[in-house]
Amino acid sequence: MRQYQIIIGALLLMILTSCSSTSTLSDEFADFDLSAYQSFDFFTVDGPDEKLADYDANLEFLKEEINRQMTERGLKQDSSSPDIKINLGIVVEDKVQTRTTNLATDPFMYSGQRNYTWESREVPVNTYKEGTLTMHLVEGMSNKVVWAGTASRVVPKKTDKKQRAAQEAVSELFDQIDN
Repeated sequence: MRQYQIIIGALLLMILTSCSSTSTLSDEFADFDLSAYQSFDFFTVDGPDEKLADYDANLEFLKEEINRQMTERGLKQDSSSPDIKINLGIVVEDKVQTRTTNLATDPFMYSGQRNYTWESREVPVNTYKEGTLTMHLVEGMSNKVVWAGTASRVVPKKTDKKQRAAQEAVSELFDQIDN
């Protein structure tokens, strides 16, 4: 279990420094073939001590969407001895949207002295939450990661829009697997 925590920590560091919304974490997974497997299940996800109000419902929605995607690809869920186990990592961060000031929109004010200056700076304009979903596919027999990918999205405030963003993120992960 400690090994997975280290992997997740390294993956999160990579995610935080990445600009793309989805990514496969390594070229070593390029020849991964999901059709070589017949069954799957989920690792137990340990949530934070202080969960957001809808954490459990959102996690279940993600699992249902992943289950649907796996079923569409011919795999079935098997809790007794799955060929693939799915490990999910979920991070939600508060972010601040900023803009750069400029003379056209933010001119300096003259106060009667000749020693004034003006410089461009970043000013906050909005706050939002960004969610990152990391998915590891771990082979049941060898207990080794055979594929890993991430998807990041702005987390909408409305529940129905959250679910749509989660569906898109899961679809993008599976698009990565299929390619």
